[in-house]
Amino acid sequence: MISICTPVYNVVVVDLVKKLIAQSIREKIKIEILVFDDGSYSHVKEKNRTIKRYANVNYTESITNIGSAAIRNKMGKAAKYDHLLYIDSDSDIGDQYLKNYAAILNQHHISCGGRIHPVKLPSHEYSLRWKVGKVREDYNALERSKIPNKSFMSNNFLVKRSFFDEITFNEEIKKSGHEDTMMGIRMEEKNILIHHIDNPVIHIGLETNDEFLLKTRQRLDTLALIYQRDENTALMRKRITLLKYFHIVEQLRFALLIGIIFDFTKKRLERNLASLEPSMFLYDCYKIGYFSKIYKQSGSK
Repeated sequence: MISICTPVYNVVVVDLVKKLIAQSIREKIKIEILVFDDGSYSHVKEKNRTIKRYANVNYTESITNIGSAAIRNKMGKAAKYDHLLYIDSDSDIGDQYLKNYAAILNQHHISCGGRIHPVKLPSHEYSLRWKVGKVREDYNALERSKIPNKSFMSNNFLVKRSFFDEITFNEEIKKSGHEDTMMGIRMEEKNILIHHIDNPVIHIGLETNDEFLLKTRQRLDTLALIYQRDENTALMRKRITLLKYFHIVEQLRFALLIGIIFDFTKKRLERNLASLEPSMFLYDCYKIGYFSKIYKQSGSK
């Protein structure tokens, strides 16, 4: 018995819910599906309300946006079964998706199925998000298992209800960004390693280049706040590549200079990152430049 938890923010999930229900019937897997809307636009809510007609669907709407960490915790508390399967709303699934997870119930505290992106770039306007996904995220289970907790992604994972009640997501993280990173680090602190399997979802909700750069900056804003507040910065630097290099920059007292350089080069970097062939090296330069700027502005340790 599995409680499938799908947080929603401005994504229509009707097709995904239908596929999950069809697979559960075919494989004789007892499920409930929790779809919690986190303050989407009214036209999105109107379309998603149609899933309320299914007996095993719990559809709930939030008037305001409470954040991806809080909405996931809320769903965990509302679920009624012993296993929670979290799947993001902008996902498509393979024919054996539920069957693959059902085969490993009770075997691990937490298992991550992974994510892949479309084989071909859908459109020029999605080039950056697509390339980041193909180069930095589309790893099989063997590759993810090399550093299992660093590879954790909250878009597709199975967890025992009793274990999730102990860890939960950090609700101080209000916007989407690094809540899964920090959960992986917290589990590593407790000597709990995440199990990985090859059961990926297809990420179909690609952001445009402008949207993804905005989201990148928001994630870095969140990371700067966490890094200043967290006590175990050594483990964070070990598991978050950007922090490892930022620590070197800061030790050399170059952070202020790099932040200034970022201001002068930002537009040129963004032109490349919005092109058909965005450079991953320049994307990393963009991130370290922006992080150096905002971290020094908000005050370092």
